[in-house]
Amino acid sequence: MKLSAALLKKEMSALFEVHSEEKLSCDPVLGRPQFLQAGSLPAPNTLYLSLGAAQVSRFPVPSGSLVLEVLPELPAGVPPRQTLLIRSASPGAVYNALEQIFERYDSWYSDLMESRLQGQSIQTLLELSYPLLQSPLVVVGMDFSVIAAVRGEEVMMPRGVFGSTEETYNAITTLKQDKAYSDCLELDGYFYYRAPVDGYNSLCVNIKKYGRTSFRLLMLDLENTQDLSAGFLLQMLAGLIEHALLHNTAPLSREDTTLRTILHTAISDRTADYVTISQQLDSAGWHSGDEYLCIVLQLSYLDQKNLTVHSICSYIENIISGACAFQFRDDIVVFLDLTISCMSQEDIAARLSFFVRDSLLRAGYSRVLLGHFNLRRQYDQALIALDMGSRRNPSFWIHRFNDIAFDYILEQATRKLPGYMISHEKLLELKYSDERNGTEYLRTLRLYLDNHLNAVQTARDLFVHRSTFLYRLERIRTILGTDFSNPDEVLYLMLSFRFIDQEERRLSNQ
Repeated sequence: MKLSAALLKKEMSALFEVHSEEKLSCDPVLGRPQFLQAGSLPAPNTLYLSLGAAQVSRFPVPSGSLVLEVLPELPAGVPPRQTLLIRSASPGAVYNALEQIFERYDSWYSDLMESRLQGQSIQTLLELSYPLLQSPLVVVGMDFSVIAAVRGEEVMMPRGVFGSTEETYNAITTLKQDKAYSDCLELDGYFYYRAPVDGYNSLCVNIKKYGRTSFRLLMLDLENTQDLSAGFLLQMLAGLIEHALLHNTAPLSREDTTLRTILHTAISDRTADYVTISQQLDSAGWHSGDEYLCIVLQLSYLDQKNLTVHSICSYIENIISGACAFQFRDDIVVFLDLTISCMSQEDIAARLSFFVRDSLLRAGYSRVLLGHFNLRRQYDQALIALDMGSRRNPSFWIHRFNDIAFDYILEQATRKLPGYMISHEKLLELKYSDERNGTEYLRTLRLYLDNHLNAVQTARDLFVHRSTFLYRLERIRTILGTDFSNPDEVLYLMLSFRFIDQEERRLSNQ
């Protein structure tokens, strides 16, 4: 295989005293060395070995070529362009070193090809490459699932999901908000990524599927050398990893999908047999006598763009025992067996609140219910809480169904008819009487209902004498045709005021 001038300089510098210009080409265009003959002109893209400086100084070196000058002592001053000056007492040792370097890289690539022909794993490809590259290697999905890693434990990248623990999730939050990270998703070829604070820089190659980056090969730069000389080697390795991914040699990223599949069926299949689902959940350790909670998380734009669903699900499952998280439609659904976790709904909310806020998510919480037969309804509750809560209080991160249940009743009651058309008919007469006569019958009735029909308290709130209030109340009774003794009539009047409020809010928002 062909190597680059920058890589050859790095390899030779480990063996000899070398002097050269600061930057050499990283393009792999150089084959095995030739001796530069006296009087001959160097050809382009060729590696030459010369035994005297006079040969190089006489002719300019063509673009892409590299000349190695073997000298007993290194001269002072700037070396010629595209030249490595090597101090060595033995030109033969330099030639042999070059041959061994090429042989080592040829052997590496041959081993990689043989590994792919035998259908071996991506992990094997990394293990074959580590002795040559001498840096931690990681293949990570864009959902931060770690497909394979060699020495990844040095940067808390064990096999599994990066970001699935409290120690590593902060790194995910930082990455998905980093513009440089987003920009890298569209890059072709190798590139150097400078990580945000507390991260490790890395030399990377995107691995694409149908034109979209789905995986990434990283060589971690633990010493921050910013060395690009191995970039073309990573590209070669990434090509073989892409082939392995297309042929399904990547390990499954989720260990056990049984529970996830059962719960997914429970909320997605309205014809599902809940007796069967209950039996399956019992077999999986989620018993019918346990208490359950459902949470729906609305993904942020950054999570949708960066495909971080997997890491979010794994993080929740890792920090809360008895949790099962999975993607359903455009949201993440979390079911929690509170009996297994030994946590209350308040404990769960406290544990997740900072995570939800820092991850730019929004969460809807269902009520806590017993058993398996309300799982679908709990999902609906959480989804309703998320939807209505986000509309009512858009600045809040967490919305509970109990907080919006009454608003949900009002909204459902007015889906087909506006509030004023289902309100108590006689309330409009009170309103018209107030407008004609300058009275406050509508306000008086509302306070009277809010005070649970307490005349003394209502008169006090209106700042009027009790006899004045009783006179107003008698007029209200006459107009409404009721004496407030029927509890259904009282409830209807109270709801009617809420319907009127709802209609006024709707009109004011138009």
